[in-house]
Amino acid sequence: MHPPMPHTPWNQPPPGQAHLVLDVKRHWFGFALSMITPSIVLNGHRMLGRWGRNVIPLPPGQYHLHVHLPYLLPAQIGPADLTIWLQPGAALDVEYRAPVFAYSRGALGPAPQPWNGMGCMIALMLVAGGTLAFVVIAVILAIVFG
Repeated sequence: MHPPMPHTPWNQPPPGQAHLVLDVKRHWFGFALSMITPSIVLNGHRMLGRWGRNVIPLPPGQYHLHVHLPYLLPAQIGPADLTIWLQPGAALDVEYRAPVFAYSRGALGPAPQPWNGMGCMIALMLVAGGTLAFVVIAVILAIVFG
């Protein structure tokens, strides 16, 4: 076992350093979204994020946070914006939830955030399930009475 590393100026964060802790989540309906790398934009500067916790050290101050998932059509899935204030030495926890339906906005703010687009996804699943049930019943009736 190694003793803990001594505190030296080059392995300590600068005094007053703040941290943005961004938790990026997706619903299990959106399992295909796991192949897309979330895009995080802070004051116009783009950085690649990842699913789960993203700890971003920043100087204290005001920031405009934008999160989306890059895609083909639409170009951005689930865009969401938030203005945040980071206090010296503090960590701000923020949650982003990707929408369940691709054409809905994402949700960004203090946890827990809602799953946007859930109503649209349920409606689409009911329509698809109803159509499938209708086709199966029609085929059974055609076999029985055909």
